[in-house]
Amino acid sequence: MAIDPYAACPGGTGKKIKFCCDDLTGDLEQIDRLIEGDQVSAALEQVDRLAAKHPGRACLMATQVKLQLATRKFTEAAASSQAFLAAFPDNPLALGHAAVADAIAGRIQEAAAQFDKARDAAGTEISADLVRIAATLVQAAAQAGHTGFAQGLVEWMVDKSLGTAEDQRMLAAVVGSSGVPAALRTKVHLESAPAESPWQADFDTGLEHAQSWRLGKALAAFRSLKSVAGQSREVFTNIAVMCEMLARPFEAAEAWLTVAGLPGTPADDAVEATGRAIALETEADEDRSPTVPYERRSATLVLGSEGAAALDLLEDKLRHDAHFEPAPFDRAQWTSRGAVAPRSAWRIFEAAPQADAPARLVATVLIFGKQTDQEPLATLQGFQPDVATARAVLEPVLGVTFGPPLAATLPAATPTNWLRGAQFRTPPPAMSGAGTPAGQPSPVDTMLATESAALWRRFVADWPDAALPELLGKTPRAALGDAAGLRRVAALVSEGEATARTRDESAAWTAIRGRLGMPTPAPIEAPRPLDAVPPLRWHRLDFAKVDLDQLRGVFITALDAGFELAAERSARALIARADSTPEDRWEAWSMLEERATSTVEKLDVIGQLREIATALKVSDGMIDVAELRVRLQRGDQAEIARLLDGLRRDHARDQKVLEALAQVLMEAGIDLPGMMAAQGGGLPAGTMPVGGVPGGPAAAPAAPSGIWTPGSPQPQAPGQPAPKKTIWTPG
Repeated sequence: MAIDPYAACPGGTGKKIKFCCDDLTGDLEQIDRLIEGDQVSAALEQVDRLAAKHPGRACLMATQVKLQLATRKFTEAAASSQAFLAAFPDNPLALGHAAVADAIAGRIQEAAAQFDKARDAAGTEISADLVRIAATLVQAAAQAGHTGFAQGLVEWMVDKSLGTAEDQRMLAAVVGSSGVPAALRTKVHLESAPAESPWQADFDTGLEHAQSWRLGKALAAFRSLKSVAGQSREVFTNIAVMCEMLARPFEAAEAWLTVAGLPGTPADDAVEATGRAIALETEADEDRSPTVPYERRSATLVLGSEGAAALDLLEDKLRHDAHFEPAPFDRAQWTSRGAVAPRSAWRIFEAAPQADAPARLVATVLIFGKQTDQEPLATLQGFQPDVATARAVLEPVLGVTFGPPLAATLPAATPTNWLRGAQFRTPPPAMSGAGTPAGQPSPVDTMLATESAALWRRFVADWPDAALPELLGKTPRAALGDAAGLRRVAALVSEGEATARTRDESAAWTAIRGRLGMPTPAPIEAPRPLDAVPPLRWHRLDFAKVDLDQLRGVFITALDAGFELAAERSARALIARADSTPEDRWEAWSMLEERATSTVEKLDVIGQLREIATALKVSDGMIDVAELRVRLQRGDQAEIARLLDGLRRDHARDQKVLEALAQVLMEAGIDLPGMMAAQGGGLPAGTMPVGGVPGGPAAAPAAPSGIWTPGSPQPQAPGQPAPKKTIWTPG
């Protein structure tokens, strides 16, 4: 490709090629042709030769770093970037490449500072290379958990119309899918100075820097006001926002805690500022204590002369003990990395308080046979408190004493996640040959409800007295003793209520609030809450008084951003509104079908969706598949036969429906290829036996249905309503 001699120098010097590197134009054209031909390594070799021949040329140094990064030669790229920056300390590309080198090395704060300087040095002349550097930094920051830095870069690109709209959406999705903490999903805007404040001019200078994306200069200006405006909520809010976007989580957390503690800060704002501080503290140090460590212990099995026969007897003993259950494992995963696979794996359950009560899973034990250089072993693994419980159950059975924890780098969980992740086992339900009576919970419903109740009952009982890193090592009960601790507990409970994925979990957080004697937050009346109420409070809205368009926005946004309680409550409000459209009700019922906790509730919701599909004159094939999944779980043979017959008759040519049907049948353990072969390649006849009823394997717990929900493509059929667009993304 011919290079325009009056184009900007590719080295970021700000000069035209004709007046900067005219003697290298032919070489640069050749390098461009190699890159366009996907010969990146050859292009890099050419640049290396030219750089040796023409040292200190910005165009060659910039291209060299870019190609080294493209070929993943990160060590060389870091050295070349350092040399480029030393030669051209004010060059935006040199600063940008230095930012990338820092990000690759895990120095995200330094990367943010370097890119801020690059952006400032570039001024209004933002090159395509600098935009690509920004996109790389977005992905690196999101992967490293620095949400504010990543989101700030996306906002800068949108504000300056850099890159395509598709690029901007892709990068926003990268940030949103990186696991943004709920407390950081609300966009915080910069504050203006209080009217007639004596330091308004200095404040406005900082604000102008911030609005022009000179973040380092803005932060310095706001910091300088601490001595004269120490009680200003506006100053510390802006410091916090700048620090988030400059990847300074510790300083941002301190600023938010200052905001929360100021006398004029409203209670809800103080709690949410504290929640942001907690999230930023975790961003700065993911391994804060106290944690619940995961550990492994081993013990040599003494088998005597019986050898493998004794291991068989030992495994048979475990098999007939109610505390143990065989655990499946993939032997190939062990052998593929050259490790010796265990003979067997066993889950260990603590004794249930009553015979019919759920038993909690506490650990796993792996049994290894005798090797050339190793006696038979038992390896016990689990979280530290659970391993202690498991040892009391396991050691008498194996006749061994487990040694100290093995030295290894193992994951750890926060106490909250450890409690929330507990698993329970109840005896498998007996399936009736006649299925489940209409309107009655199935045996699987009862089993899952019992296990869920056990999980959240334990959570409510133990969480208030668990030492938490989010509370700086205090328990929630102890933290309530001072105002700052109370705000921390309130932030954790409020976030738990708002983002809980199930009603049982949300109810557990509410129960904790009552158990700790914390007041219930007041309902909020706001006809137009999208701009007036932060998302973490949306579940408290009086939805009957919210404008319909705003209600739609709250529902879609809450669903997209993971504010589950607000999404459910707004969905029910949409359904109840006489002025909502069938499309509104379709979306709302689809969300409620996914959130339903029992097959009875799912069938009720599916019935509502059928009525709407009829009114909209759209295909009900995906609804049939969703109902089939539920009927298989309930063992309703007559309804299963009816649905299969209808799917074969009405939807045999709908590829999407067929794929969803195949998935449901495989979940139920049905040999679909064999059944299709028996039927001559068609769908199974409605009278054939299926899984989940006598003669077939037990149905699996319900998986997410195939019914369309916001954010995914709707079933393709003529006249089907178009999906609604999200209007806000996390960050």
